[in-house]
Amino acid sequence: MIPFLIAVAVLAAPASLMDQVLPVRIETSSGAIELSTAVAISPNHAVTLCIFSPDDSVTVETSSGILYPDSFIVSPDLGMVIMTFYEEIFDSYQIPSDVIPDIGETLTIIGHGLTGVLAVEGRAREQCPDGSFLLTSDLRDGLMGAAVFNDNEEYVGIITGIIRPDRQFQETDNRDYLVLYPAQIWYMWSKLVVLSEEYTEYSFGVTALSSISLTCSRPSGIHIVSVSTGSIAWEAGLRPGDLITHINGTPVYHPETLRGLLILSDDTLQATVLRSTFERNIPITPFEQN
Repeated sequence: MIPFLIAVAVLAAPASLMDQVLPVRIETSSGAIELSTAVAISPNHAVTLCIFSPDDSVTVETSSGILYPDSFIVSPDLGMVIMTFYEEIFDSYQIPSDVIPDIGETLTIIGHGLTGVLAVEGRAREQCPDGSFLLTSDLRDGLMGAAVFNDNEEYVGIITGIIRPDRQFQETDNRDYLVLYPAQIWYMWSKLVVLSEEYTEYSFGVTALSSISLTCSRPSGIHIVSVSTGSIAWEAGLRPGDLITHINGTPVYHPETLRGLLILSDDTLQATVLRSTFERNIPITPFEQN
């Protein structure tokens, strides 16, 4: 019965999406085998959860066969890794989208498990203060690291875990929920990696960290630790202790998002900044205008 259910789920997923989603095989130093999922985001790159160590053997099943990535670009803060191949091997790919799901929106979740590829339908239940989403779905082995797509076939995020709600939820079904880490949080990081350009000459003049709130009493955002006097950030009005919560009205959670926007944007950015208990809007000039 289980293989039959999996086959039905796979047939429901568009072929265009299935071609982008790749099985990842991880062989640990102890000989154990784990499976995960990657998504091609360029002819040379695929992104996945960083659930392996440097000593593990990692292979990706592609249309060209089972291949070893040539290098890995890890973001410890995001808990993700981009696998790089020197040759162009992915015919079907897409850059992660900055679109976030609407509450109640139906999503397609594609992963890989011991029984092979599987696809299930999920629904966005709510967004948490840290930017992640809870999804209701049929739970099966192989969904950790699974790729999530919306009805427009846009790659909107990755499954990072499963949680069981506590008493703050009113439902009595006691079911588990998938956790979606939306691409809106990390798409700019992946975009800069794919561009493969060096931006060391660009200096915004800040030291910043992700500030993730697990409650609604204070928003999540980019926490400014220090600002160099006379820098672009200083001239814009940013100061140590500021929390950037939005750029152009879109929530931001990671310093790499701000860095990417400053590098790639042509127009002045509008940053929503929380200073102590006061919120203000600060225009920030991108590097191309400086």
